[in-house]
Amino acid sequence: MKIIKGTIDSKIIKLSHPDAIKYIQNKETLGIIGGEFAITYDHDNLPITTLLGSCVAVMLYDSALQIKGMNHFLLPSSCAQGTSCRFGLYAMETMLNEMYKLGCRKEDISAKIAGGANVLHNFSDNIGERNVMFARSFCRSEGIRVIAENVLGTNGRVVMLDSNFNTISKTIMNRSMDERLANADRELAKIINKTETVPVDNAITLF
Repeated sequence: MKIIKGTIDSKIIKLSHPDAIKYIQNKETLGIIGGEFAITYDHDNLPITTLLGSCVAVMLYDSALQIKGMNHFLLPSSCAQGTSCRFGLYAMETMLNEMYKLGCRKEDISAKIAGGANVLHNFSDNIGERNVMFARSFCRSEGIRVIAENVLGTNGRVVMLDSNFNTISKTIMNRSMDERLANADRELAKIINKTETVPVDNAITLF
């Protein structure tokens, strides 16, 4: 098993087994949190999962080599602290570069985007929408085709990236989990002010 993981402190590590196991529909998955990304091979049969509020996950898939990657970024970019996978620009560039090192080619890569919910309904700066706009813009500028999205709304979601670029999104309909995501977004608001200048329901959405 080969796993490449980017950590919140900008380290790239190579793993031979999952370091963070999450179970989705009784299936073992590799869980990532905000500020991380992971890359796996389809033949290892290890999906990647994450929990999103206003954060965004961009999933990339090389159809020729059957290599998939998912990141989870909190904000589009920051002049003060840009060299961290918490920020979209660094997360995207770093994950793409690691996929290129494995032999992936841009012409074989497609993307899906998830997240960007407005879970803080009374917060004037819609972080989620800005994250989604950044993800779209980055893919467009890099010439990477976005084939599907599951974005925006007012509820968080659990997202799983499986083999053959199969993806599942589950909307969060749990009050305590919703509050947890809202608290995370309040912390994001504090980060913005300091650094920036510029259980799940049964409804499964395949995208």
